[in-house]
Amino acid sequence: MNPIKAFEDILKKYISDKALVELPYRWKEKHRFYHNTDHLIQILKDIESNIYFKNLNVYEKHALLLAAFFHDAIYDPKRKDNEDKSIELFIKSFKGKDLKMLDKVCDLIEVTKYRKRPTEKLKRIIWDADNAGFKGGYDTLLKIEQLISKEYSFVPKKDYKENRIKFLNSCIGLFGASPDKDLKKLIEYIEKKY
Repeated sequence: MNPIKAFEDILKKYISDKALVELPYRWKEKHRFYHNTDHLIQILKDIESNIYFKNLNVYEKHALLLAAFFHDAIYDPKRKDNEDKSIELFIKSFKGKDLKMLDKVCDLIEVTKYRKRPTEKLKRIIWDADNAGFKGGYDTLLKIEQLISKEYSFVPKKDYKENRIKFLNSCIGLFGASPDKDLKKLIEYIEKKY
């Protein structure tokens, strides 16, 4: 699936031609092993398969799709402001006059940086899609871990281990008992591996 081609008509409605050309290159940058086009495709599929998606109006669906395309449009593992930079890129790329849509998409991108599941429906849909891997079972978590560790290969192993375990511990309690068990198993793996 080429996500840009699949949603080109919707994207053209809201973003500049320049942004439409740049987006696929951003998602394919060499330093992306997890936060790449496969992640984008997974998020788009999870959004569209969400039980609430079919009952949303076109406006809400478009806002979610735009947020998916831009939530990691800027991704540099050496930075801590990727979502903020992605929001800036969306604002710069937005060609519509609908400021409500602009604000809605920015809010949806913003929510992806937090470790707390939102209650508002659209925010919850994008957050759930972005975090779907946590519910995929241990094998999925392990695969994601291997890709994330490649993105952070510039970090000394000791520091990576400490920060990764801290992050994973912050996810315990967010997704249910079975994912918590898988997260704890992954933490044990990381403790032994690094």
